[in-house]
Amino acid sequence: MIIRSKADVEQFCERFGDVASWDGSKHYIAVQDEENSGTLTFMQYPDGTLTAHRKYKTYWDINELPVDSKDIWKYRKFLNSYLKTINN
Repeated sequence: MIIRSKADVEQFCERFGDVASWDGSKHYIAVQDEENSGTLTFMQYPDGTLTAHRKYKTYWDINELPVDSKDIWKYRKFLNSYLKTINN
């Protein structure tokens, strides 16, 4: 799976649990953000809520931020680099 279109964003959100790791309470994908020297983590809770957390060298989010399809589209470069490394 690669995110190339808005339809791919919807499919990614639906299949998030299939391509993410599980930590006992949520699915998550942690990707390196070389542009900002840090890690960008996307999370999906059992109720389907998607959130993100950025932890960069110069700043980080205090709380998880809600994520919608526009955010997935915005960060598709980082997500695609992750998706290319997994076997799905």
